[in-house]
Amino acid sequence: MGGFFKGTAHFFSYVGTLAYENVTEKIVAFSKNRPALILTSIYFMHVIGLFYTSDIDYALKDLRIKLPLLLFPIILSTMEKIEYRRFRIMMIFYVLATLAGTLISFSLMMKANFTDIREVSPFISPIRFGLNITFSLFTLVYFIILDKKFRFWQKILFGIVIAWFIAILILLESLTSLWIVLFIMVLYSVILLFRTQNLIVKLSFLMLAVGIPLVVILYVKHIVHETRTPPHIVAAELDTHTASGNTYVHDTINLGVEDGRYLGLYLCEKEMAEAWNKRSSYKYNGRTRGGEEMKATLIRYLTSKNLRKDAEGVNALTDWDVKMIEKGVANYRYVKNPGLRTRILKIMIGYDVYKKTGDPSGSSVMQRIEYSKAAIKLIHENFWTGVGTGDIENKLISEYIQMGSELKKEFMFHAHNQFLAIFVTFGVFGFLFFIFALIYPAVKAGGFKDYFFVTFFIIIIISMFSDDTLETQAGATLFAFFYTFLLFGKKRQNST
Repeated sequence: MGGFFKGTAHFFSYVGTLAYENVTEKIVAFSKNRPALILTSIYFMHVIGLFYTSDIDYALKDLRIKLPLLLFPIILSTMEKIEYRRFRIMMIFYVLATLAGTLISFSLMMKANFTDIREVSPFISPIRFGLNITFSLFTLVYFIILDKKFRFWQKILFGIVIAWFIAILILLESLTSLWIVLFIMVLYSVILLFRTQNLIVKLSFLMLAVGIPLVVILYVKHIVHETRTPPHIVAAELDTHTASGNTYVHDTINLGVEDGRYLGLYLCEKEMAEAWNKRSSYKYNGRTRGGEEMKATLIRYLTSKNLRKDAEGVNALTDWDVKMIEKGVANYRYVKNPGLRTRILKIMIGYDVYKKTGDPSGSSVMQRIEYSKAAIKLIHENFWTGVGTGDIENKLISEYIQMGSELKKEFMFHAHNQFLAIFVTFGVFGFLFFIFALIYPAVKAGGFKDYFFVTFFIIIIISMFSDDTLETQAGATLFAFFYTFLLFGKKRQNST
């Protein structure tokens, strides 16, 4: 028995010594890796911000969320770099995981049981999901064009998946990711335009570089015109009475235009109110489940279905339509026809409401304008040192109130711009250091010579202009893992 305990003690002593030597070795290796040290300093900058913050609880929560910014550089910069063959396998699994996520989202979309398209991304926010889809998409682009190990039929399959990824980004109304896809496609087309010597290939890339943004601009212009321009109305030809004999109101001025139709045509509120109150427990003069004015929501919904605003129009609604209106859905296309056209329509409606009432709550784009205004004011007030790690949320909410913002309380969020958020939190010197910490490691470690790193870097930097990418667990983990893995965890040589 004594030998057993002695052997066990010797074993644990050996394991402990081995672990200690391994940890010591990694600490020494990490301390000599200047790019990794600079990258982790983003985390320590937040630690320093603890010393002049008043909301310690929020600050500690923020440090927990950003812990990947500390751990991944330490772990991945001290590991042996993997060869491209193993990296390729890992990225294939990453793409498959992303593909599985899109299929789940599509299945939820087909059930049409949501009021906001963001609800069909059940695992992470749709913005972060869109970034993963975008990176997966351009990973497959590399596999098709530059990786000779894949067979022709495999590359055809990759092409189909790329088309699916673009389609799902459109269905998810992911404008941020779609703009990133557009930007990278144009950027790489311009780069290849100057690198190739073949005239036909040059012309092909020139057509892509010019044609892609031109097509997008013309499409957006067409949608704006189509949804803003109602058909010509001849007043004398409009019906004056409903089927029940009540008088119609035809207002083409006060209620405006939505989705290419006048909201105020064929309006008989008396019939509409009576018919609605018979079909729903949410009263005509009350509010929807989401807090919107029921009357306005019903008028917009009937208009979107090209139904008259009278008893016949309300009775023509299906039970599903009634349920959607009760939830606050003002246009059936928001659920039945998600996509780029619907997203543009939402932005225009949000702009109209913001222009008339000053309330940006109904549009994420208008909300971002309000967030930026508040953040810029805070920057002016705290230019040198910022507000500290834990106070940004409280300071922004106070600023919204001082501005007299019409933002609803549930929409009083962060700046939705990572660069503004850093500036507000740490002041001008912290902001400049953050920019340095993003760029220096990549320059020093040669990351800008690698397709995968450059692509991911562009994706993440553009996302930071429209979202506070590092303020959520999913965003911080996405950035920290791929930035450090692509910079420190893989060998620079890719397969050709």
